[in-house]
Amino acid sequence: ITNLMDQHNFALLKIRPRVREKKENYYVAPYELTIKCTYENLGNFLAEMERSPRLITVDEFSIKNGIERIKSTVKEEDLLVQEVKLKISTLTLIKSKVKLLS
Repeated sequence: ITNLMDQHNFALLKIRPRVREKKENYYVAPYELTIKCTYENLGNFLAEMERSPRLITVDEFSIKNGIERIKSTVKEEDLLVQEVKLKISTLTLIKSKVKLLS
């Protein structure tokens, strides 16, 4: 995930791993991320995650883009970069230990 962020010019502000959980036949390793990027870079990043051989889910994301931000910004180009909070999870399948008889 961090390699993808580097490829898309993200500023990683915070990463917080959460407790790994066991589900029926897989493990879920959740993470909370805070990043700074443009909307275009965010879209490209999410598309790359979808194409990744690794199983990754986006559980939630939020972008704070309220009127306060517009009022406090001096330059228009500063509005292009957003602070985004992502909650994602990597999934790891549990392989069966059943042996086939020959």
